[in-house]
Amino acid sequence: MDSPPSLAAAEQMRFVDLFAGLGGFHLALRGLGHECVFASESDEELQNLYRKNFPEAARVIHGDIRECRDQVPKHDILCAGFPCQPFSKSGSQSGLRDKTRGTLFHEIVHIIRRRQPRHVILENVGNFERHDDGRTWAIVRQSLEKLGYNVRGTEHVTSGGHGLVSPHHLGYPQSRERFFAVASLDRLSADPFPRASSRPVTRLVDIIQAVSELSSSSREETALTEARMRCIDHWNKLLNAIPESIPLPWFPIWGDEIYARYPFDDLTPHSCTMRQLLRYLGRNGDWVDRPKKAVLALLPSYARAREAKFPAWKVDFIRLNRRWLRGIQPYFPPHWVRELRTFPASHRKLEWNCQGEERDLWRQVLQFRPSGLRAKRYTTCPALVAMTTSQVPILGPKRRHLTRTEGLRLQGFPDRHRLPASWEAAFRALGNAVHVGVARAIVRSMLGKA
Repeated sequence: MDSPPSLAAAEQMRFVDLFAGLGGFHLALRGLGHECVFASESDEELQNLYRKNFPEAARVIHGDIRECRDQVPKHDILCAGFPCQPFSKSGSQSGLRDKTRGTLFHEIVHIIRRRQPRHVILENVGNFERHDDGRTWAIVRQSLEKLGYNVRGTEHVTSGGHGLVSPHHLGYPQSRERFFAVASLDRLSADPFPRASSRPVTRLVDIIQAVSELSSSSREETALTEARMRCIDHWNKLLNAIPESIPLPWFPIWGDEIYARYPFDDLTPHSCTMRQLLRYLGRNGDWVDRPKKAVLALLPSYARAREAKFPAWKVDFIRLNRRWLRGIQPYFPPHWVRELRTFPASHRKLEWNCQGEERDLWRQVLQFRPSGLRAKRYTTCPALVAMTTSQVPILGPKRRHLTRTEGLRLQGFPDRHRLPASWEAAFRALGNAVHVGVARAIVRSMLGKA
């Protein structure tokens, strides 16, 4: 096993960038004066972009870490935003090494054991600490501690931890809570993570491009579909019709609960007899001979679950919705409910997360999610999502989605940073990227230079 490199001789450190993606860690560390000596990224397009974005590191970018882990040279800092596959339960009798086998974290452990970097920085999704009932984080922590490292993670505040770190905590206009862990062969403070700041570094309005800056292709790829425009306008009609004296709810509005009568408290539609179900739905005649599955299909998808009792949260949401929707029935615009029924299920829900703001969706930041159309104040963007591009935020006042350049700025990258060719691939990569400003703050805080 190689001995760890000495840091006493020079301030500049050597770092490796694993699961590198767009190079958020690279930009953060290079900006602090450190040198990249190895990088790994399995996606071929992102590898090529890494070479173009970091020409000085073009010779150190490699592919799948499972195929090149033994090529990693000596280094001082290891950075990795790694996927968190479930760890093997069958390995519980064979030690920590077997518990991680078959996962990409196993490759990280192999490199750390062999090269013993002075510092390790790991980044993952917000629910990482609770993944597999906390078992995944426990194995990661124990694996690093067994290798001689002092380890700290952004555990939930309810368990006495620092809490997740988000760009908006540090003055950037994006709400994107992420789990970070730092490990060091040196002594770590009890809380080596950056403190929240109310001082804005950039504002949402600072990152938005003017119409004159947009190319024809940018205008085309950020344009809203007719269906989304129609959905936003439709919900706006309702918001404009409700008197200001009636507050908008803090809970999601479920449009399918308008006039709904199916049981949800003591019974569920699935637990009803066919006769009971038809009575609740106001159906009779030839419906008696139809299979129950066909009758259940008339209900919202969330009400069709094969369970004898709904969970408490669902019961509460249904009750709150029915009570609130009954109160605003006199204000439904003509034919509004009938038209709502023509929308896909996710368009029949609205989350108004900007209490006190003007009741105009086109003045907010919007996002189409499986849980509904979400509206937030025009100050902070929701997190960019890697798994789907259908959730790319919408700038209401601009009546369009974010541009690629705005996506780069939102994640702390420079405008000139190259992205994948297609808009979809570009936003998937941005959704996977670590925020440059957050990564820089983590490094500075960990090294005691905040």
